[in-house]
Amino acid sequence: MKNNIGRKMLVIGLLFLFLGASATVGVSANMSWLDNFDSYANDQFLDDFSTEDGGWGGWGLNPAAGAYVRDDQVLSTPYAVEIMDPSDLVHEYEGYTTGNWTYKCMQYIPTDFSGMTYFIMMSEYLDAGDGTWIVQVHFDSDLNVVEQETSGEQLPLIKGEWVEIRCEIDLTDDWLQIYYGGELLAEKPWSVDYSGASGGPMNIACVDLWSNYATVVYYDDFSLLPFGTTELTCDAGGPYVGEVDEVISFTGTAYGGTEPYTWAWDFGDGETANVQNPTHAYAAAGEFTVTLTVTDAESTVATDTATATITEPQEEPIIVVDSISGGIGVKAVIKNIGTGDATGVAWEIALDGKLIFLGKSKTGTVDIPAGGSVTVKSFVIGFGATNINVTAADDAMTKTGKVLLFFVTGVA
Repeated sequence: MKNNIGRKMLVIGLLFLFLGASATVGVSANMSWLDNFDSYANDQFLDDFSTEDGGWGGWGLNPAAGAYVRDDQVLSTPYAVEIMDPSDLVHEYEGYTTGNWTYKCMQYIPTDFSGMTYFIMMSEYLDAGDGTWIVQVHFDSDLNVVEQETSGEQLPLIKGEWVEIRCEIDLTDDWLQIYYGGELLAEKPWSVDYSGASGGPMNIACVDLWSNYATVVYYDDFSLLPFGTTELTCDAGGPYVGEVDEVISFTGTAYGGTEPYTWAWDFGDGETANVQNPTHAYAAAGEFTVTLTVTDAESTVATDTATATITEPQEEPIIVVDSISGGIGVKAVIKNIGTGDATGVAWEIALDGKLIFLGKSKTGTVDIPAGGSVTVKSFVIGFGATNINVTAADDAMTKTGKVLLFFVTGVA
């Protein structure tokens, strides 16, 4: 029978003790990966595998398969990720080809959940949307079960509370254990895929959170750490982006060691903070190295760094319809009250009177410098009362008036 991972680690540890060696089993803690979604913005859409999106993206490079960061249901405040149709959210990993690893995340399934949603891990992932599926666990509201599809092992589905999903992965001896809510769901060789075929690579390639048309579920507090991590490790979050004088929220996490922890941040611009999740605004543009130092109760120290990319405030145009007047035809003044120039501003003058024979609608585009204005006109022939609606970019104004042949009067 396959020994469990904990027993193997104990044997290796005793061997090192016998030899009088001082060594660490496994790979460097620098390979640790953590993400609790708290360094993103609320309602941020994770879709393109960019650093701004923390490396998350849609399955098969499809941005529409991304997912939103939300504050509706969270474990570690302020945010979690929301998985619902059409989400098929992927995070890829590199360099995890040997050693023993623990992959964990927390999942919240609402009590009114409907459908079947999936938690998937792959040993090979191709951007075209193919690869080798190793962990394929579905959560079924009809049967109220959680099932690993390799051999059909099941546990009861838990709703209305945060539940841990944990995968103990041994890439050295080819073994996998999947836990749900602290109970063993399934175990098998890592190289055997969800269909039972063997020969998969010894590699952790990605995680995939697939909605499969089900209603919303939430995930929080992801980690990929060396198995049995007891040494103190920390994560400075990020990468962080913002503008000069914009308040940015920083998120620190720590694992292992002996609690309580003390927190020390150096934002790279001479400013510091000593809380777990500080805020900070930079006075100048540039790329800054943010350093988090965590000290535990035994005075053990761990550090991690992240980048903060700060840019000058963007000059943005703001387009408004300032006025509508009559005379020969209709005139409208469009202003740019923003700080940036506007090019190709689309506008329209539309009249809805029943006896408008010419000039019911006129459209065009204009360029308006910052602080400037333009007057647009529409020649009209008709009779009677009418509404006059003018739109420019996202702004609009409506007035009423009367048309007498080609004169427009009484605009108010």
